Amino acid sequence: MQLAVAGISHNKAPQDVREKASFTKRRAVEGMNTLLGETQIEEAMILSTCNRSEIYAISEEPGEAAEILSDFYVRQAPELADYLYWKTGDEAVRHLFRVASGFDSMILGEDQILGQTKQALDLSASAGASGKYLNKIVREAVTYAKKTKAKYSVSESPRSLCATAVKQIMRMVPDYADKRVLIIGSGKMGLLALRYMAEEGFTDVTMTNRTYHPGDEYQTIYRSLNVIPYDDRYDFVKDTDIVISATASPHLVLKRSLMPRRRKPLLIADLGMPRDVDTELADDEEITLLSIDDFTQLFDESDRRLKEVARLAEKEIREEAEAVESWIAKTRTDGLTGRLMNQAREHADETIEILNSRYQFTGRDREFLEKIVHSQFRQMVMPAVLGLRTIDDTEQIGTIEDAAAILTACAREKSE
Repeated sequence: MQLAVAGISHNKAPQDVREKASFTKRRAVEGMNTLLGETQIEEAMILSTCNRSEIYAISEEPGEAAEILSDFYVRQAPELADYLYWKTGDEAVRHLFRVASGFDSMILGEDQILGQTKQALDLSASAGASGKYLNKIVREAVTYAKKTKAKYSVSESPRSLCATAVKQIMRMVPDYADKRVLIIGSGKMGLLALRYMAEEGFTDVTMTNRTYHPGDEYQTIYRSLNVIPYDDRYDFVKDTDIVISATASPHLVLKRSLMPRRRKPLLIADLGMPRDVDTELADDEEITLLSIDDFTQLFDESDRRLKEVARLAEKEIREEAEAVESWIAKTRTDGLTGRLMNQAREHADETIEILNSRYQFTGRDREFLEKIVHSQFRQMVMPAVLGLRTIDDTEQIGTIEDAAAILTACAREKSE
C-alpha cells in the first residue's frame, strides 16, 4: 500500500480555477464514496481549503490511483487539467507533511491548515473512507506539524488568511478603529476575523449568518458585538465602511443587482471559496473588492525567517517520510507473516487429525498431542517470520510477495 495525491493549489492555479475544484462537506463525502468504488483505491481523503483542493488515496498501485484522482477532477471541470499535480509514495507523504505544517501555504506557516487537515481526516473517517494507512499517515503529519510549530515558534504571531486580511484593512482604511464593519459568516473564518478585529481595536462590528445566532454567543470574543438577521444585510451594507465575507456558501451572498446605492466608500474582503461576492461589484467606483489572491503579495518581515525554517524542516520531513514508508513496508510483511502462521496452524490441524484418526487420542493425551504438534509447526516457520519482520526494503518485500503468490497458486493447483 502506498499514498497517492492529486490536486491543485495557489502555487499554480488562480482563484477562479481553484473555485471549480473546491468541495463542500457534502460533495467531499460523495466524492470519497465514488472513489472507493474504484478497485485501485482502498482509502480516500479530500482536503479542500481556500487555497488548495487535494485528494489523497491509499492504493497498491499508486500511479494508477493518481491517474484516477486526476481524472476525477477533470470530469468536474476539463479546464482543471492544465493545473493539476500528482505525487505518489514517499513524495506524496512529504507533500502532506509540508501541507499540514503550513510550509506549502499561500501565507507561509499559516495556522488554519493544521486544523483543516485534521477535519479532513475526521470527515473521511466519519464517511468510512479512511482506514489503517490514511489514519496513520495523516496523524503522523499532524503530530509533526504541531511539534514543528512549537520547536520553531512558527505561531508566535497569528498567521492566517483572516489575520492578513485584517492587517491589510488596517493599512487601507484610515481611522479604521471607528469604521462600521459587517462580518458575513459565523463559522471558523468569520470568528477568526471577529477575534482579530477585537484585538486590533475595531469598535463597531456587526455579524450576520444564514443561520441566526444571538450575539451573546460571541461575548467572550467581542463584548459589544451586534448581530443582525441575514436578510437585512443589504440594508445594513448601505452605511457600512468594511465588509468581510467568509462563508462556505456555494452561492453569492452579495450580488451587484441587489446592492443599494452607496453613500460612501466601501472596502470588501471576500475570503470565501468559492467566492461570496459578485466580482462585478469591483466595477463600482465606490467599492474596493479584495479576494483571496489579492493577499498573495502581502509579506511581512517574518517571512524571511519562516522560509529558513521551511528549509531546515525539509530534512526533518524527509526523515519523517522515511519512517512512514518503513512502517508501511513492515505492514506488508505483516500479511506475509500472518499467512505463514495460518498455514502452519492449518498443517498442524491436518497432522493432528491424521494421527488422531489412527490412534484415537482422547482426554489429556489429545490435549498434549495438539499442544506439541502446534508448537513444532510454529517453530518451523518462526525463522522465516522473524526474518520477514526485519526487512524494510520495498523492492525486496515485493519480490517475496510475488514468490509467495506463485507458491500459493502452485499449492492450490496441486490440491485440485
